[in-house]
Amino acid sequence: QSRLGKFERANGGTIFLDEVIELSPRAQAALLRILQEGEFERVGDSQTRILDVRVITATNEDLEQAVKTGRFRADLYYRLNIFPVQIPPLRERREDIPLLVEHFLHRFEKMYGKTIQGVSEKTKVFMQQYEWPGNIRELENLLERAVLLTDDQQLIKLNAIFPQIKHDPEQAVAIETDFEQLLKAEFNLEEHEKQLILTALKKANHNVSEAARLLGISRAALDYRIKKFQL
Repeated sequence: QSRLGKFERANGGTIFLDEVIELSPRAQAALLRILQEGEFERVGDSQTRILDVRVITATNEDLEQAVKTGRFRADLYYRLNIFPVQIPPLRERREDIPLLVEHFLHRFEKMYGKTIQGVSEKTKVFMQQYEWPGNIRELENLLERAVLLTDDQQLIKLNAIFPQIKHDPEQAVAIETDFEQLLKAEFNLEEHEKQLILTALKKANHNVSEAARLLGISRAALDYRIKKFQL
């Protein structure tokens, strides 16, 4: 029975090919023909068919490097690279994290029939500092697990989303020792608080909401301190 392939079904519209770097050499040649000639043949058929389709491709690898190593056709690479869009890793756009958390929590609340009261402040701070090697997919998976581990009507806590983080007694002793040394000097709490706020504002590119998240306090609390110290 003759069936329409994906490209034929996408005729007049858009087709998205994910992980295009995984295409076999034969599939690369077929894709190149479609892009250059706007034509194809069904599998097992000899009739040439014309189509008009917008092609969007994605990959998490460097296609240019793949061309140099012979994994990907140079002519196909240049044909696909007409309008490149570089999406930075999550660690380079941390301002997106709260929006993504809200989006995924909505989804998993519906999926598992729970109402989650959000994420604890400690967890928010850690999420902003974490490097996210797995990008958005890692965030999505961690939040799904956290929703499963968190009781209905409760906040997601740090150990639910990052269970690998455990209390380290040696680290606690080291922190306590640092505080003791600090108090032996001419300590000024307000001056240290002021410097900590300035550091957070600098790290957040003077985004007050972002700085508040880094400090683990509300924006209103940070606004109060900024006015207090006339920063």
